[in-house]
Amino acid sequence: MSKTITLRITGMTCASCVLHIENDLKELDGIEEAVVNLPLKNGSVTFDPNKLGEKEILAAIKKAGYTAVVVKEGHGHHGHGGDSGDHAGHAQMEDRAHINDRFWKLMVAFVLSVIILSLGFIWKIDYGMEIMMVLSLIIILYSGRDFFKRGIPDLLKGRPAMDTLVALGVGAAFTYSTYFMLFTDKHEEYFMDVAIITTFILLGRYLEARAKGKASGAIRKLLELSAKIAHRIVGGKIEDIPADQVQMGDKLRVKPGEKIPTDGIILEGYGAFDESMVTGESIPVDKGEGDKVIGATINGNTTFTMEATKVGADTVLSQIIKMVQEAQMHKAPIQKLVDIVAGYFVWGVIAIATITFIGWTIVSGGITSAAFIPTVAVLIIACPCALGLATPISIVVGSGKGAQLGILIKKPESLEKTHKITAICFDKTGTITKGHPEVQEFKTLSGDEKRALSISSSLEEHSEHPLAKSVINYSKSQFKGEELKVINFRALTGLGVKGEIDGKIYHLGSSKYMEELGVVNDASAKLISDWQGKGYTVLSLSDDNKIIAVFGVQDGVKETSRKAIDLLKKRGIRTVMLTGDNEKVANKIATDVGIDEVHSGVTPDKKKEIIKQLQKEGMFVAMVGDGINDSPALAQSDVGIAMGTGTDVAMETGDLVLVKGDLMKAVEAIELSRATLRNIKQNLFWAFIYNSIGIPLAALGFLSPALSAVAMSFSSVSVVLNALRLKRFKA
Repeated sequence: MSKTITLRITGMTCASCVLHIENDLKELDGIEEAVVNLPLKNGSVTFDPNKLGEKEILAAIKKAGYTAVVVKEGHGHHGHGGDSGDHAGHAQMEDRAHINDRFWKLMVAFVLSVIILSLGFIWKIDYGMEIMMVLSLIIILYSGRDFFKRGIPDLLKGRPAMDTLVALGVGAAFTYSTYFMLFTDKHEEYFMDVAIITTFILLGRYLEARAKGKASGAIRKLLELSAKIAHRIVGGKIEDIPADQVQMGDKLRVKPGEKIPTDGIILEGYGAFDESMVTGESIPVDKGEGDKVIGATINGNTTFTMEATKVGADTVLSQIIKMVQEAQMHKAPIQKLVDIVAGYFVWGVIAIATITFIGWTIVSGGITSAAFIPTVAVLIIACPCALGLATPISIVVGSGKGAQLGILIKKPESLEKTHKITAICFDKTGTITKGHPEVQEFKTLSGDEKRALSISSSLEEHSEHPLAKSVINYSKSQFKGEELKVINFRALTGLGVKGEIDGKIYHLGSSKYMEELGVVNDASAKLISDWQGKGYTVLSLSDDNKIIAVFGVQDGVKETSRKAIDLLKKRGIRTVMLTGDNEKVANKIATDVGIDEVHSGVTPDKKKEIIKQLQKEGMFVAMVGDGINDSPALAQSDVGIAMGTGTDVAMETGDLVLVKGDLMKAVEAIELSRATLRNIKQNLFWAFIYNSIGIPLAALGFLSPALSAVAMSFSSVSVVLNALRLKRFKA
């Protein structure tokens, strides 16, 4: 059985580094998959533990010139507890140390560069050249050490990378200047170029490192959301414990304004919950006894008691963090292509630099600065960094933004392909509708409306039937009526309920029950028939003689379903409903929300077949569902969108998960996909254009090495800053 480990990798600077590590790992016997992510500085390796172990994997990375450590999976109790939380802390500390290291190297290079420039242009002193040589050597040995430490071994191994180009350019400028200073009378020196090139490249990498930190901040924010303290009830007393020590089944007290320690259900009390960090929805959600609550969401202004039902890696927050991490880890298809291009790119640059040197040597009649300077400029201006960062940095920011909006992107290719959707198939129950029955219409045929509702809700308070809750909720929403005393209550299976109130017997139940009682007249029969034609389940309240009131019950449509489907249709997307429900109900709901194409009474396999048929017609099909019965269709579709309010099986099968189960989030997901792909294309366009224009200009002698260093640094930073614009995305 294969095993997957996550690695934290330091020392990578560009796409070539990524390619070298992946290729070295894939050469090991027993490696099944190796994926390395440059912006996140991590890797995921799947291997056969019978053939090799973690030590061999780490040794292979070390041999390639990089450092790696294994990140242990969180087996603490809670999302922020255990090793996963520790890893986030370590990673943050490492990032900070890495940025600080770059900052000090940059500062040293900057100060020494100012002195070198002053010696070149302002202070004319004895041994000025010698001092410039020593200072530029200090810059190379301290600030620019990493370029040589990685770049030269990479060249000797026959796989040059970004650092190789910089090391060759800076090293050549220093060697050339030192030779002329020590062995000739010419005063041709490029110590200033050595200093300026190193300083600007370090400035670019420092700014890039800071910006990358912001790009991967989404997971850090998610990890920081968790509650720190839980109030556990033990033997009637309350004890405060760290939230990561909560066990399944623990009874917990949650006070006003506190974060909920873990996932669970409300045992006593009620509350309004701010679930925005999980669902992206800012309006608080009202919940009462028996309702589920999500760990890390915020309790309003009431106190309640809950039971912990999920802890540690099983909580919603932990699952979200895991999904975001996995999505950011893996590569989008476009990225794989760019990595291959970047792998050949450095060789191409070295070839162009060689041709430039030979060409200028012939033109200038010998090895002079006229041949040397354009060659160095070519080596410095070429930037595989921008190419290597273009895609992964946009994916990291885009998937992080998705998580903030309540859209979980499980694989980067989902983010890349969602914009292609031309047809969306919806399950009905729990997707378009709320998934539980509600009273849609109510009418009294005799007597007072308020009295009829009081009688109905008082009878249903004694019933366990799912439809009972819809009557009770409707009655409460209309008025805060008194609860009447019911005696001699009986539930009649498949028919309804009966009970005595104030000395009179009342019945509440199905049309069949009313017919058996003989209380249906022409007027009530017509109303019941009309409402059944609308797809309602009809419940009637009667005494022994006549029907008093009628309820039309149906699974209620979610508030945002109609708007979402309107927006999808405006984007030219075909909307299709696939439901196991009967034709009347399906057509009624489809009409309500504006879906044109309906397939009712379909089995899970039939849903899958309909999607296959749409795909044969050339459609790029998404399936939106929430139940186990939607899993085959979710798997068959080009993009499976699972409702986070549904079953775990559906969420496992889907490519995207809409945490709140709101169809507006499906529209947002399509827009986010479009924005991310647009961002990737902009990044790639600028990276390619920049190199296409910059390298020929440098080769023809129009750019100095110092100016090339500025341009090269700017290209990498601009790619990262452009990706960060996705943080401001609004659908």
